[in-house]
Amino acid sequence: MNKRNSGLNEQMRLFRVFGSSLTIALMFAGCGAPERAKPVAIHPRGPRLTGEFDQIGTVRGYPGESCASQVVFLFQSGSKSTPIAAPFHVSKILSEAAHNHKTVHVVGKWRRGKTADCTYIEATQAELIQKSFW
Repeated sequence: MNKRNSGLNEQMRLFRVFGSSLTIALMFAGCGAPERAKPVAIHPRGPRLTGEFDQIGTVRGYPGESCASQVVFLFQSGSKSTPIAAPFHVSKILSEAAHNHKTVHVVGKWRRGKTADCTYIEATQAELIQKSFW
């Protein structure tokens, strides 16, 4: 009977060691922070011309990360969307237009970002368009 009890005790000891090891392993695995999905940079594609830009459309805030750090607006004209960077005085006008869903006339120059597929407009002028009844 002693042999039987010692065999049973040995099994219980092994079970405890295994259970403790498993518990410790699960605790360490649970301590790590889950990896969050990184925001994807949006790279607008399509034919981009070089030179001057002069169009009327609407603007909104740029969603996500842009391919150039100074881009903060997205200009919408028809079905095309174009990223826009602007100095402070022009940015105030674009912000007002985006906030109030107003149409805006934007004049600027095409610029290239750090990557080859990154083009955007550097706005030099912007004015709100007043809708007319006539």
